[in-house]
Amino acid sequence: MSGLAATSLSCPADVVKTRMMNQAAKKEGNVLYSSSYDCLVKTVKVEGIRALWKGFFPTWARLGPWQFVFWVSYEKFRKFAGLSSF
Repeated sequence: MSGLAATSLSCPADVVKTRMMNQAAKKEGNVLYSSSYDCLVKTVKVEGIRALWKGFFPTWARLGPWQFVFWVSYEKFRKFAGLSSF
């Protein structure tokens, strides 16, 4: 569940960040977005709200198992160290 929540909340920011970075890499003189907020607004207007979650499933497929392994390992290390669990 933590991987699902993290992906759901971070995916829109990641989409905007990626679009801003890709436009900066092109350096053609004319830019599509003047700011991150402008990128967010234009993306939603042109492609709809669902465009903010492009790449959701690949991100979740990577983050979900990592979160599972992290939290299980974290609890085992806490138990091994003699610390109480949550």
